Amino acid sequence: MRQTKNFYLFDSRIATHVIFWMGYYVLFGLIWVGPEGYLASFYLEFVLLPIRILAVYTTIYFLLPRFLLKHKYLMFLLGYSIVLLVGGVLQRIFIHLFYEELLLNDSNTGLFSVMMLIRAIVLINTTVLLILGIKLFQLWAMEHEKNQIANSEILEIRSNRKTHRVPTEKILFVEGLGNYVTYHLDDDSKLTSYGTIKAALEQLPKDFSRVHKSYIVNKRHIKSYDAMSIDVQNKSIPRGKNISDEVLTV
Repeated sequence: MRQTKNFYLFDSRIATHVIFWMGYYVLFGLIWVGPEGYLASFYLEFVLLPIRILAVYTTIYFLLPRFLLKHKYLMFLLGYSIVLLVGGVLQRIFIHLFYEELLLNDSNTGLFSVMMLIRAIVLINTTVLLILGIKLFQLWAMEHEKNQIANSEILEIRSNRKTHRVPTEKILFVEGLGNYVTYHLDDDSKLTSYGTIKAALEQLPKDFSRVHKSYIVNKRHIKSYDAMSIDVQNKSIPRGKNISDEVLTV
């Protein structure tokens, strides 16, 4: 059965985060290049990246679950403001010590210039809001899929000495062969159970129709059909001669 989407590349959270931050580093190193050249730009992004990573992970793994998702909005805003302020101060210190003085030999800009501090906070805020938005969308999509599964009808299928609880919306079609029926699921897996095609149809909701002596199809998954066959996802099943088009409509 298909699992809830996790949105991670290669099904790996670590790999996804590493690839994202590497892409972020390269992109902003190219975007913020100035008169000092690419080397100075990439050096500065390298110096500031840990601060932005810390601000992002503090927000999405501490403030988000503890306050925002629990509707403690004032606490979230307070915590978020502290994260931005601390991040802005740290960024100014790192820029002043490791970039302006060390690389540019320029100490005249001032460690805590108000405009420089505001700029630092805005840059951190932009990064955090971007990733917070992505995280919120991920949580929404996962919750939406869980609700869809929870609200769908569940069919219990006995296969390989186990009882599998399958949401009927995950079933593409059912194939009958003698005293066995095979349920083809939308993740390309299948479950074979003892029984007849007629008995299987009786257990399924109205979205399913028998379209051949050996096949039942989930009409919501039909992609196309002609007089001889029905296409379901990436598979094709036969269509009975006496099956009208009305039988295939939802």
